[in-house]
Amino acid sequence: MEDRRTRLHWRISPADGIAAILFLLFLIFYIAVLFYKEDFAYYDNDQLTGFSLQGKPFPPPVWPNVGRFFPLAFQEFNILRFITRSPLGYHSFAVVQLLILLCALFIILGEFRIRYRLLVLTMAILAPSFVIAFSDLIYPERNVLFWLAIMLFCLQGYSRTNGRTHFIGCLVATHFALYYKETVVLLVIAYAATRLLLQPRDFRLAGFTTCRVFARENVLSIGMLVVSGIYVAFFAAVLLPQKSFSYVGEHHAALGSVLLAYLQVDWLPLVLLVVLSIRLWRFTFSNDHLDPLWDSLGVGAIAYCVGILALRLNSGYYLAPTDFIAILYLATMSAVWLSKPTKVRLSVVAIAIVCVLLQEVAYSSFRIIERKSLITTKHELADFLENYQPTANGSTLELFFPYSSGYHLMELSSYLAYRGFRVAGQDATTANGPSIVIEGREQFDGNRCVQYRDYACVHRETAPTGALIVVLPDDNVSMNDVEAIGENSVLLLSLNPCTFCTGEGSAFKLLHVISPEFSSRPLPEHWLQLHVFKESV
Repeated sequence: MEDRRTRLHWRISPADGIAAILFLLFLIFYIAVLFYKEDFAYYDNDQLTGFSLQGKPFPPPVWPNVGRFFPLAFQEFNILRFITRSPLGYHSFAVVQLLILLCALFIILGEFRIRYRLLVLTMAILAPSFVIAFSDLIYPERNVLFWLAIMLFCLQGYSRTNGRTHFIGCLVATHFALYYKETVVLLVIAYAATRLLLQPRDFRLAGFTTCRVFARENVLSIGMLVVSGIYVAFFAAVLLPQKSFSYVGEHHAALGSVLLAYLQVDWLPLVLLVVLSIRLWRFTFSNDHLDPLWDSLGVGAIAYCVGILALRLNSGYYLAPTDFIAILYLATMSAVWLSKPTKVRLSVVAIAIVCVLLQEVAYSSFRIIERKSLITTKHELADFLENYQPTANGSTLELFFPYSSGYHLMELSSYLAYRGFRVAGQDATTANGPSIVIEGREQFDGNRCVQYRDYACVHRETAPTGALIVVLPDDNVSMNDVEAIGENSVLLLSLNPCTFCTGEGSAFKLLHVISPEFSSRPLPEHWLQLHVFKESV
């Protein structure tokens, strides 16, 4: 231990110290961005505002009627509600997970000099899928990444020591990761199976006695397969009798468009596939050695990616586990490749790092700016409605949304209820704020915004006299249509939290493929802007 500390001491250089200071400053800025103007006003936050923030537990997400089985998702908030119910408190939990994850990665990358470790950590947390997972609380990928980091830490420790603690820790981390996202089982099975196949040939072809030795030497990989098998058994028992996978059916897109979207937003899986294919080719035909840990993890990451692509699902955060492993894998393989450094090799690695970093910063910035802008405008709308109430003489306030979908109106209703408004369709016994009626042009089945929530939406073709007309920042509407509304109404509120984003000809708009709402269609002219009018009497 003393020798190890001595070697580590001599490996710390002034460049490492400068890198550590810069990384610390960057991390402080990163965390500050996560906290900046946070509120429960983003997409799918009704899973928080309608449950834990009201003191209600969120049931484990086992939904056989739509084909979903990820029972640990959102369960941490059932506990957090007893400690805090503020945006700061909820996001503090995610930040703690982030810090633990970074510490685990710093140790996993122990063979690197400190400045290179910090570079890898920076690339990992700047990946758009990582940023989305840790900035938005409702995505289970955040927990998957956390438990994958613990799993990698324990895998590496077990490969060095065969320690019981690392063995148990790896199986526990694997168990948790599986029950947060269905496709994680592909990653785990592919990793464990590949690691078994990479055992020496005499093990794989020997008789019963050697097989017992084989099992003893590979007990961790076998244990991971057993844990995965238990998950598959539960998954099959719950979902197969229903034979309904409508969630995938509703969200899948054409394979070509999905591939094109990922090729724009996320280069890491492609680079991982190229490097891993080259290594497997050389292993097969040139007798080069493979790394049992990292190459097996690379296969697992590709299996996860293939699973998402096979389902034809497109979202900026879906490939977070693949990106996470890809960065660590490529960093490790780069170190191996640069063990015999040449100008060409150094240039290739440097150019790849710069290109990936620029791509990550661009798309992550777009997603963060869009998210913060949407939250800001909806927060300001709620503030405006609170201040507007006295002019309504205490009567019910009608809000007419000419261009909003039922889903968006449900999300807004849930947020307004969280802010204390008495929203139609909800139990108003605990609310003491203004009474709100949500109206829109969409045909609402049973006067409900969506069928799976109890928020009321009333169909109207035009705004009633005295109603407020609201055009939300994510409505697909042109500025001409907004101006047409203003011809017969009085403008009460106009917000544009990011003027350089929405300017005509802004290059920033070209990054919209990472947007949750406009990934496959152009951004509307009214994007990120909020307008509130009052219908003329």
